[in-house]
Amino acid sequence: MFLAMLKTFVAALLVPFTFASATPPVVALKTPPVATERFVIAWLPGEVRCDRAIVTPEYLERPMATLGWNNTVQPGSVSYMFDIDSSGRTTSIRRITKDVRAIGSDDIAPSLAATRFAAGSGQTNCTILYVPRQSSIDTTAVADLMAYSVNAISGPLPKEAWERMYAGSDCRDERELGLQARVYPDFKFIPATPGVREWSMVGYDIKDDGATANIKTIGGTRNAALDLASRKAVEDTRYYKGGRKACRYPYWRGPATLAPPAIPDEEQFRPAGATCPQRHEWSVKPALRFPEAYRRRAIEGWAIVTYDVAPWGEVSNIQVAASQPTEDFGNQAVMVVRAGKAVTTQGFVGCTERVKFAMGPRQDNDQN
Repeated sequence: MFLAMLKTFVAALLVPFTFASATPPVVALKTPPVATERFVIAWLPGEVRCDRAIVTPEYLERPMATLGWNNTVQPGSVSYMFDIDSSGRTTSIRRITKDVRAIGSDDIAPSLAATRFAAGSGQTNCTILYVPRQSSIDTTAVADLMAYSVNAISGPLPKEAWERMYAGSDCRDERELGLQARVYPDFKFIPATPGVREWSMVGYDIKDDGATANIKTIGGTRNAALDLASRKAVEDTRYYKGGRKACRYPYWRGPATLAPPAIPDEEQFRPAGATCPQRHEWSVKPALRFPEAYRRRAIEGWAIVTYDVAPWGEVSNIQVAASQPTEDFGNQAVMVVRAGKAVTTQGFVGCTERVKFAMGPRQDNDQN
């Protein structure tokens, strides 16, 4: 009987188990909204105060506008502090509100570096607030859309922007007319402004014989010499066919190079107890990379950094001792020096390096 019970128990163990399968619940995943519409983000400068007194610039350069999407978080206002030297140029530019999300604000500090004040005794502790204005393509002023089309720093304008700029025009596509001769201004006779890329948008018609008519300036940076030369260039331009109204064509003049303030002797920034020689060799030389926002405006700068070197050549403890005309050159210099590797077997303490950001020959200064 015991054997019979054992057989029954073993047989029960060999019967496969079956589990009731429940239908898993349907979980709705939340996906981020799809960006479908572009917005123009412009940073509007406020009043300048130096030691609490209002100071009016001779020329206040506005930051270049950028494009964002309709789901872009509205950026917050940002404040900058700077000094004004005796010649009226801005120096020691640094951002105060560093914890604010400032989308599209890369050109604020460069534009402030290109701003000019009256020459005099100089000012310190100056501040300025920049407030963002975010507008749709449909509500952005046509003049601002034109300005962005010449300085498209964050991608091309969408189709609806071009339709607004060419409203009432049958001349958007000139290819079917056949361009016989496009004439350009002689830019060497047009003075360039340091740090400012100037432009002039010309409006005109094309007569049936291909000659231009009704030529006028319809937008730009109000450079009188550039406006005059641009209208003359359009006047001399010819097409094989004509019969078009409200044509548009922009000309631009690249910025003159804005040289940096005088560079001090780096030895005055040498840390106490430094063991680093004045010059040492690099097994991997730091690669100089110019900050793009300043390259666009041809603004030069410099920075002096201090650092230590490990026995195997790695650079560490990099500190910015000074930078001009903005703090951005110091931040860029840190990345430049960090990429290098020194030649040493015992390591160094308290090295100093002067990093100069100088513009080379410009390839995109003007149209050609």
